[in-house]
Amino acid sequence: MADVQIFRNSTDKPLGEFVADFSRAAEKRGFVLYHQDKSDLVAFYRSTGVELPDNYQHVMLQICKPQQSGGSLLLNPERSVFVQKFVFVYTKGAATEVRFLGFSGNLIADLLGHNSFDGGPSDDAFGERMEGTFATMQEMVTEAL
Repeated sequence: MADVQIFRNSTDKPLGEFVADFSRAAEKRGFVLYHQDKSDLVAFYRSTGVELPDNYQHVMLQICKPQQSGGSLLLNPERSVFVQKFVFVYTKGAATEVRFLGFSGNLIADLLGHNSFDGGPSDDAFGERMEGTFATMQEMVTEAL
């Protein structure tokens, strides 16, 4: 994996069906989707006066695995920029497009400072685990496609 990568996927499924399937795939792996009631980016932009086509849909799904990330934040609060992950799903013609950013474990450890902690995983171990999380996100998207 490059240090930073945009993961790109596409499906012919309607956006709502993909989101439902993705939600099931995520929950099966212990992830929680947060703020689904606020995920509609089209509604947000329209509420601020931005005009978007009537048939355009775009949502931002926020996912997290709280059992792992909750304790990790106490060791190094700067990890918070990595523990909340976002998957963007939007329509493009008849297709539903899926995008998310992934980071290499080395980049994450570099940005956090390679700190070690007596009571939990080092930033290096956290980076490795996060890289594995991005691979799991790819699996979840693929399953939902």
